[in-house]
Amino acid sequence: MTEKVGAILLDTRSIQKYVFGCNRLKTNTGASYLVDGIFTEAMVDVLKKSGLKMPAEDWKEAKKMMLSEDNAVECEIAYIGGGNMLVLVRKGEESLRICRELVKEWSLKVLLEAPGLKTGAAIGEIDLAYANFQASLNALYKQLKENQNNVLPQVDLPYTGFSVECDYSGKAANVYNKEYKRLVSAEVEAKTAAYDAADKKIKKNFSEVIGDEYDFCSELESLGYKDGESYISVIHIDGNNMGVKFSNCRDMQERKNLSKKVQETVEHAFGYLIKKIVTEYDTYADVLDMRALKQGNKRLLPLRPIIIGGDDITFICPGRMGLQYAQAFIEYVNSEDLLDKDLYNYIKKETGKQINRSLSCCAGVAIVPAKYPFFRAYELAEQLCDEAKDLSRKDDGNYLDFAILHGEKYGDIKLLRKEQYESANGSLHYGPYNVLGKENDKQSVKGMLALSAKLAADKMPRNKVKELRRVLHEDKHSMSIFLENCPEICELVKKENKLATVVADDLWDEIEDKDKVIFATRYIDAIEAIDFNYPEKKTGAK
Repeated sequence: MTEKVGAILLDTRSIQKYVFGCNRLKTNTGASYLVDGIFTEAMVDVLKKSGLKMPAEDWKEAKKMMLSEDNAVECEIAYIGGGNMLVLVRKGEESLRICRELVKEWSLKVLLEAPGLKTGAAIGEIDLAYANFQASLNALYKQLKENQNNVLPQVDLPYTGFSVECDYSGKAANVYNKEYKRLVSAEVEAKTAAYDAADKKIKKNFSEVIGDEYDFCSELESLGYKDGESYISVIHIDGNNMGVKFSNCRDMQERKNLSKKVQETVEHAFGYLIKKIVTEYDTYADVLDMRALKQGNKRLLPLRPIIIGGDDITFICPGRMGLQYAQAFIEYVNSEDLLDKDLYNYIKKETGKQINRSLSCCAGVAIVPAKYPFFRAYELAEQLCDEAKDLSRKDDGNYLDFAILHGEKYGDIKLLRKEQYESANGSLHYGPYNVLGKENDKQSVKGMLALSAKLAADKMPRNKVKELRRVLHEDKHSMSIFLENCPEICELVKKENKLATVVADDLWDEIEDKDKVIFATRYIDAIEAIDFNYPEKKTGAK
């Protein structure tokens, strides 16, 4: 068996900035397609034209690494996933030279087809022998990281000051875009031009669910939010402990199988989410603008996927639906196993870490005005996801954190929480929340939404709910007076905590916050979620 072969490890840099650098949904969607295509199409095309003999079977379908099985095979795609692509080349002493030529051809193709996208590459050797595989792959990843720190690629024509500036990217505007009716940068033109192909691909992937009756919207204005409720939810979801799971694969085939399983699991879960929306569609009339959800003879879905790649998922929906859709997606992801039993037991033994067999993941839900800068909204969603992941590290759990902005612009979630969600009594934010927890779990998404629904009930005076939010910022004496004068809230707190009498301290709980215990109140989150809480519909099993 051949052991050492030439290897190319490719990656993309600053994907989020590239994809979300514009408030045009078509441009964002097209950008995501271009990022995905630099591996699945651009590099595959370079390999096909190289003259190297490749396996007859597509890399996704192959059950074995053919480079190890067939001496005639000279080049093989090991895997594509997680923003990386690994290509193996076996050509004796010429292997590394050929690898450099392939990277050169690919880089030129990316510059032409996805202008503005920054990429990276590492070239070395991979030892396919069972005992040495992981060490040689780790060395290649280390080289890639060093290249990222030391090589700063210039992928744009310099802006001279004599050129018109692109309104969307801030770069030199040198192409006339017919749809936007103005000069734009080559980057924006390429992203916009890629939209049709991106739209066609996503529809094909989920054709069994959407059929001929439903379609995805192409503009934020068609997402279905009502006038006066012009908020969208930007949801970012990321898998937990993926580095641990991949780094403990014992050979290339196991790593390849895991990469394919991640993609399949995510696509299945997103398909289930779309099916849930289709099933509930006729119940949305009271919370969505159904006129906006029509385009010709098709009904538009109140959802638009932007990134569905590996364990990295980003989609948008009306502000009202964000918490429920994020929760539903994570529940569906966890409904099937990701790791086979053998690999699961091996990872637990080797690492001593508590991990789940499913694709456990965390979500950040940023609920912002529809005209809020898209990249800032995504950054906020990403930071919220990171907050949830901090909590997940102890048990590989599935957590969700959320924030609602009403126009103010914050670059850092920690600054927002410090300025608006801290009081002398403790934290005014109770999350992150356990996605899979039951309704009687105070720190679960279901528990928070159930409390929000109780505060929004008809018998609950709205002015008292607003006053509760105010007094929670004040001293405990003010809270006590409030409880004495609001029997509805007092009764709710009694039932929530199973108490005979209520005092101000009962509005607060002790919760774990990273490595310490703090006091926090559930009621601010629940009050804020009132306008963004759509009750779950009972639709039966998926």
